[in-house]
Amino acid sequence: FINITTPQPLPTLVHFDPRFIGGYRNQHMRFVAFVNFAVENSIPQLLLPSLRWGVAQGEHRGRDVPFDYLFDVAYWNERAERAGLPRLVRYDASVLEGRRSRRRSGTTDMMDNNNKSTTIACFNTSSNLYSGLDEGLLRNPNTNIRRVNIWDEIGRLDGYAHCRRLPPSSVGQQEQDVGDEFTHLIAHGGSKGVGRLWADYNAMQRRRGKAKQNTTIDNRTITIHPEHLPVERTINTILRPSEAIRNAIQSAIVSSTTAQKDQQQQLRSPSKVLALHPRIEHDMLHHRCGRFMEQNLTKIFDHLRGECSHNVELLFLAVNIELVMAEPGSSLGSDLRELALENAIVLNRTRTYGMFGNESSVGIPMFESGSRTAENILFPEEQPTDYSKAGTTPRLVSSKSLGITDLVASIVNFFTIIEADRFVGVKGSSFSTDLFSVRYYMGKRGNYILGPEGVEELVGPPPSHSCN
Repeated sequence: FINITTPQPLPTLVHFDPRFIGGYRNQHMRFVAFVNFAVENSIPQLLLPSLRWGVAQGEHRGRDVPFDYLFDVAYWNERAERAGLPRLVRYDASVLEGRRSRRRSGTTDMMDNNNKSTTIACFNTSSNLYSGLDEGLLRNPNTNIRRVNIWDEIGRLDGYAHCRRLPPSSVGQQEQDVGDEFTHLIAHGGSKGVGRLWADYNAMQRRRGKAKQNTTIDNRTITIHPEHLPVERTINTILRPSEAIRNAIQSAIVSSTTAQKDQQQQLRSPSKVLALHPRIEHDMLHHRCGRFMEQNLTKIFDHLRGECSHNVELLFLAVNIELVMAEPGSSLGSDLRELALENAIVLNRTRTYGMFGNESSVGIPMFESGSRTAENILFPEEQPTDYSKAGTTPRLVSSKSLGITDLVASIVNFFTIIEADRFVGVKGSSFSTDLFSVRYYMGKRGNYILGPEGVEELVGPPPSHSCN
């Protein structure tokens, strides 16, 4: 790990927010915008310990974990340069920070990485935050970081002015030199409100263009949406789960499919899996995006009768079981409370009898993964960012003990759906939209959009995520 993340003395983009914000796929969208900023500004490295992903809701809201818990760093770095994306690098002050030497070459001061006598580092290895930021405030789960303008705090403390560095393409190096200190680190992030990264991602979607094409397939008119920008297409193919999560996903799929067939049947013909992301958790029932979705689970299953469930032997339901089964809160009106209770009954019946099943007839068996799989995944205990102090054999800790089960469960569900034969998702959900995208760019067909009017096959990439 140390060798594959060795930094070079080159511009390196640092995520200054304490974590990406939002649910799992909203965090992914911000990550895409962050990577795109590096590409557009010719920044060849991303500082790995600054890329932390967070838990958005629940009792562990505000917890965050390093990128390498969740995703395969080696896989990314082996492909990034060839694909035109920045490498993920660890922090090494001897490479990335220093003081300017008084030696001169022509008319330019020389950068001396070896002069460390009074170097002021722009990255804090204890907090994994940009230097000078208030860790107590930003790591507090009760702090709404959407209301904190973090960029304004960077470089304000005495001696840290050089840390407020802009990309080389934004301003000439000579113009941004501050005293004798220098850094290769360039801070970038969301800042206040929904944040710059969210705005930048939406701008990327607008740049896809709005031109849609209609084509006829099997006597049906199909709408083809524009493809994503090259950066996002590439990320969708080289960002894969960490080894621990991949192994857990495969184990869950195998155990679920073999439970339905004997070994000889399984060898002859693996079970065909239909994955469904209905988004019927209570928070979405009154969300503005909910108007694009069918929210009655009985009607959803009725819409699935026919082509998309033909010859399917297993149903994978990507839903937060606990949230669907919970007592509806007071924020739901009486009609929505009644709908929530009905959905819970239907879900429970489906878990027992399968989709389309009842007391007298077994339907398509349903299997779950998510939290059940995620909570027992083990990760190596987080090591110091200063790798010279890292232990050689870190102990293993479970996602449950770390308080990150919800986040890991979302990743488990997402990549389980990638493996499915067919997928039915909903418009208005960033999770579904990104699944359509990743499956398309990985060559996975059999994608369907579900709405109040029924199910429509999606050919090509999906439309941009929007609730408008």
